[in-house]
This record gives sequence, C-alpha cells and structure tokens, in this order.
Amino acid sequence: MTEPITMRSAVMELNTGIVIAGAYADKVRRTLFAQLKEVMKSNKDFTREIARASGELNRILYHILVETIRVEKGDAVRVRIKYSVDSSSNRIVFDYNTLSLEVFRRVKDEEVSSIIKKVLDEKLEEVKNQYATLPSREEAEKILKGEVVEPEKPSALEVQEDVLKNVKSIDLLGETITGGYLFKIKGHADQSIGMLTIEPSDRGVLIDALILSNGKGYRYLKTSEMSKEVLAENPDLILKELQGVKPAELEAKQAEEFIREKTSMAI
Repeated sequence: MTEPITMRSAVMELNTGIVIAGAYADKVRRTLFAQLKEVMKSNKDFTREIARASGELNRILYHILVETIRVEKGDAVRVRIKYSVDSSSNRIVFDYNTLSLEVFRRVKDEEVSSIIKKVLDEKLEEVKNQYATLPSREEAEKILKGEVVEPEKPSALEVQEDVLKNVKSIDLLGETITGGYLFKIKGHADQSIGMLTIEPSDRGVLIDALILSNGKGYRYLKTSEMSKEVLAENPDLILKELQGVKPAELEAKQAEEFIREKTSMAI
C-alpha cells in the first residue's frame, strides 16, 4: 500500500530558469525531483507521480512551444508555474492559471499569452484526461529517463462519430448544485445512454458528456463560448459543439461511476 505523503499541501513554484528549448522537458523533471526529494524519502513510489505530473505539464508545454509557437531547439525559454501536493490523493496539482512562459526570440508577449490561452482552452481537458492515471513502473522509468511515452490514443475519429450518431436526444433534467444544468442523453430506442452537464467556468461554459456505447464509456469535454442558458434552451447546439471533439475512452464501470456522480449533482 502506498504510504501517505506527510508534506504539507503548501503552494510551490516550479521555475526552470532560462534553458534552451530543447532541454525544457528534462529541466521540468529535474526541478520537480529536487523540490520534492523529501516526499520521496518517505514514499519511494512517489517517483511515479512525478513522472505522471511532469508528463502532463510537458505535454501542455509541447503543444504551446513546439506545435504552436514553433520554437527551435536553440531558442531559450523559461517556464514558471505554481503547484501543490494533495496529501489526501498523493497528487501533484498544477495551477495552470499561473503558467508563465518567457520565450527569448522575436515573439511578442501578447502573442505568447494568446497562444497559452488558446492551447489551454483547446487541449487542457484532453491532456488531463490522458494523464489522469499513474503510468506503470516501466513507463515511469522511461519517462524519467527522458524517453517519449505516448499516452493512450483516443478512439479513431470514425468511432467517435459513430458514438455521437447513437444520440437521439439530449433532454434537460434540471439545474445542478454548482449552478449549471443536467441532461439525460437518449439513444434511438429512447433508452438512456449517458448523462451530460454544462457548468460555468472561468474560460466559458464547460460541456461534460459521458456516453456508454458497445460496453465502453466515452467522455467528451468541450469549452463553449455560448451561454449556459442558450445551450439549455437549444440542446441540439450542444451536440454540434461536441462534433469533432476527441473523447477519452473509459472502462464502462468508470463511466457508470461518473454518470452516478453527475446524477447526484441535480437539485
């Protein structure tokens, strides 16, 4: 059994200092190791959590720095982000609202800030789902050596589209305790095949849909710029918002647990 972390859940800051862009991922890992060495002394298995957390953050940084800003390996960057260690779940939790990047090339700060927001809006929920579980010990060893370990690939687009084609209607059930709305998702035989919530967030309205199909669960997450009232009055718009979204594939039991949690949110 994993021993609990004895460290207080204080807010800490990861700061890579100025490093060449080709080395930021390794510096993120090494900085977390250095800052959390006391935790590892009392919990040797915590290296797996450091591997998971560094993988999550480095994937977000890859989407921002490599795919979007398109930095070259010789460019210089500095990464800063605050985080805490949740002692109840042995989890490193990043505060992505504090993510700050300095890119030392001819890119305006306004452009970088805009790109950060764009990638967080489009990729954060997807990446957090991809890195929601601890890697195996073998995968953790590869990650900590700097080897690339791809998270499990989402379902193929054809499968995603087939899952959404099973949806006949999205029916409003009522409001939630968190100020959003709860919906039942029905299939073409009028049977319940999932649940959906729309909740206000600091980046818009978060659509969170869970659908059961062929013995598997699929979770769709999408931030919409539409108001929750407009979406509640026009459920067909919700389905359109989910078109093209890559769902996270879940075990059926896990999806059913999420569905029960959503049901309990109703007022």
